[in-house]
Amino acid sequence: MEAKFVPKDTREFLGKLLVKDCSRSLYFDRYARPAAVREDRQAFFTEGFKTHTDLVRLRSWAVASGAIAKCGVRFYAQLQSRLMVNMSGGVMENAGLCLDRYGLPYIPGSAVKGCARRAALAALNEWCETSKKPSGTDNLFSRACESFAEPFDMLAAIARVFGWCEQDWLDNSDFAWATGKRPDALSKAAVALAGSIGRTIAPEHAGTPWKSLPNSAGGVAFLSAHPVELPKGTDIQGMKTPAVGELELDVVTCHHPEYYQGERMVATDDEDPNPVVFPAVAAGHVFGFVLRRLRCVEGDLRHAEAWLRCGLGTFGLGAKTAAGYGWFDCSEAVGNAVSESIQRRVEREKRAAEEAAAKAKAEAEAKAKEEEKEKLRAALEGLTGEDLANKQVELMTKEQFWSKVQAFHKESKKGGPLDEHRKALVRALRGARLDVWKQFKEKAKSGDLAKAADAIRSLSKQMYTGNEGRMP
Repeated sequence: MEAKFVPKDTREFLGKLLVKDCSRSLYFDRYARPAAVREDRQAFFTEGFKTHTDLVRLRSWAVASGAIAKCGVRFYAQLQSRLMVNMSGGVMENAGLCLDRYGLPYIPGSAVKGCARRAALAALNEWCETSKKPSGTDNLFSRACESFAEPFDMLAAIARVFGWCEQDWLDNSDFAWATGKRPDALSKAAVALAGSIGRTIAPEHAGTPWKSLPNSAGGVAFLSAHPVELPKGTDIQGMKTPAVGELELDVVTCHHPEYYQGERMVATDDEDPNPVVFPAVAAGHVFGFVLRRLRCVEGDLRHAEAWLRCGLGTFGLGAKTAAGYGWFDCSEAVGNAVSESIQRRVEREKRAAEEAAAKAKAEAEAKAKEEEKEKLRAALEGLTGEDLANKQVELMTKEQFWSKVQAFHKESKKGGPLDEHRKALVRALRGARLDVWKQFKEKAKSGDLAKAADAIRSLSKQMYTGNEGRMP
């Protein structure tokens, strides 16, 4: 009979799993305590900050994003204030945060794309409303517009980068708002867009050229932004980095709860304030932003990067940006400082790996030598006299044996063989290592080699009688 499956709550199923061993994302998703208030709510989040995060995953993302960046753009930006993303889902179950399955905070690609699009349309709106192209170092939108000669060219690029549908060209759309509700600008932009993507405008759509353009997805992919692993306390343009993935408690206080609940007609100052704590990503984090070209025309990837940099530094990203949250420094100085810090870490890790490899190699060689010594001791155990000498010579390596043959005429203290090994060497040259003798005597025509050969022949005649004493 088949056992009946009885579903269990995650907390019940995992039993006594310690908080420190629990994945942070699992903790906030499945260990939630919705009824907790005040101190209990604060304790829930504080415990969650101690949960497990997986930096191996972060490093894997860094490698992958580096590969992606070969066909796109990657830049670094440092968070200047706390960040809150996904606050619209701010219940206990997800803590109002975007945490990946490994417990690390990240910024979804949709939020990244929205930030860039907002900046692009706002810059275009200023251009159209003032009839003056944003320029100068004091204008935050100057970099967003600098690549375009006319506003309609910029709107065409915005459509290519972010995509469009039929509603985007209507009078109440954000395209219309960005162009100051000028129909001629929308028409010019649609014509420019058609030309850049190889489309033709049908004669019946002369007054509304966008009707000849099919709906299209964006030509640039905005990938999720992930934190960069840097040592805690790294100074980036005067701001210290926190431990990667570090979360902090923040608080928002409702001073008139009864008024907002409809229990009072007027908000007065005698109500008890209701502080509510919630987690946020700590300021100082550095995020890597990756944009990938899909099917946009040349230059659009560069436009998308400029708009994203503008959006991050001008409007910020996430919730409560009007109160100062979610602002980034996207300057080239920050990018250079982060790149240098990462390069130093890579070099340190490379040196550490090389040192570890060298140490492991030395330990392996020492172990091999010790094993060889032990093997030699075992082989020589119980042997004496001529048998011992023969075995010791037999166990010599090819290089060791050749060295002793070359120095056969010398004393042992000058590199020659020991006296007890000389006869064993001759026996080996006449027998198991005859090939060595044949090679040696061909080379031993003069000098020390000839002296060594004569010494070998002389000892052989002493060891054997008559013609048998001659070396082969």
